[in-house]
Amino acid sequence: MRKKISTLLTCSVLLALSACGLGSSGSDTDSDDTIKIGTLFSVSGAGANLGDKMRKGAELAVKQVNADGGIDGKKIDWVFYDPAGDTSTAVQQTNRMLDSDGVELIVGGGGSSGIALAMDPITSGRGVAFIATEGARQIVEPAAEAHPLTFKTTFNDTVMVERLIAFWKAHDITRVAFMPDTSSFGQSAQEELERLAPEAGIKVFTAAFDPAANDLTPQVKRLAGNDPQAYLAWTITPAGVTFLKNLRSVLGDSDVMVMHGFGFVDDRYMQQAGAASTGTILVSPKLPVWDRIDASDPQQPVMEDFATAYAEEYGGEQPNVYAGQAYDAMMVAVAALRATGGDTDGEKIADAVEALGTHVGVTGAFKFTADDHSGLTVDDVAVIQWDGSRFVPVE
Repeated sequence: MRKKISTLLTCSVLLALSACGLGSSGSDTDSDDTIKIGTLFSVSGAGANLGDKMRKGAELAVKQVNADGGIDGKKIDWVFYDPAGDTSTAVQQTNRMLDSDGVELIVGGGGSSGIALAMDPITSGRGVAFIATEGARQIVEPAAEAHPLTFKTTFNDTVMVERLIAFWKAHDITRVAFMPDTSSFGQSAQEELERLAPEAGIKVFTAAFDPAANDLTPQVKRLAGNDPQAYLAWTITPAGVTFLKNLRSVLGDSDVMVMHGFGFVDDRYMQQAGAASTGTILVSPKLPVWDRIDASDPQQPVMEDFATAYAEEYGGEQPNVYAGQAYDAMMVAVAALRATGGDTDGEKIADAVEALGTHVGVTGAFKFTADDHSGLTVDDVAVIQWDGSRFVPVE
């Protein structure tokens, strides 16, 4: 039996209406007939592009579940807020959700690892389960000791780094220029890459950058002096577009390997970078290449159903990996709530998530345990490439 966690949280969330990203919190629905789930995604500010699709992914899940009868007859009463990428705002909203809006479970951590990390002590202190959608491994590690009620539906950067190293070794890459941003997401990856790469015989040259940077030429030039065989950026911000453009400006037509981490898997970013993005290799969930995945893969029909439903719901718009991980987070929460019979006690939900077995989602085949609250492995990772018009698998 997991340890009871004392309480102290807050966050008033707003009821998410499909027509607007902001609104008043709560609803008139009888609480006996609903389960109130709160969500934070940044649909404005620097991360608006990603946050908007995350909101839609979660919203689609809510609509599907409610249309299918809800959870043991109870509909989801969804409460949504937009922290606009600001951690202090997210903390206020989290407290407000729990103190004023009566939210019983939180899904989604603002679209930023820093925000999710700030939310976790609040939800944990209140005994509320939290299914995050952000990347840094510290959100859920160590699980049993420090984050017993918190899970996430994204890869731990450790898994992604392990996949990267295997890819580099297969291509005889031994010198890598690494450019992480200074956010929690970027710095967590830096720690893991600098820890694991030497064991694999790979030398890493690192130059971090501000997530708001609009010129990375100095860092690129400095790293170029080490004659790296591959350049890897790690960010979710538009600075990743700057990285691609500056890199091509400095290196010209060099055939050096250009790479991005899983936080940058978005075709809009590739399109913004124009010709500089062609050939970029990324570690990613399989969703961007779902139509190129063998039909024998158990994820393939799940991804196809999701992509089809999303496009139908949002006027032909295609989902990205962020929409997928938000959809997964809501569906993991729903699976756990169905297992508890609709009981929203944080400990019971956590026990139910850990007992799900293999939960095949859009992002991967999750296998949560008491010690692994991310549940994804290297087997769930795809290596993909931007060919100038779309993502394709790397052979």
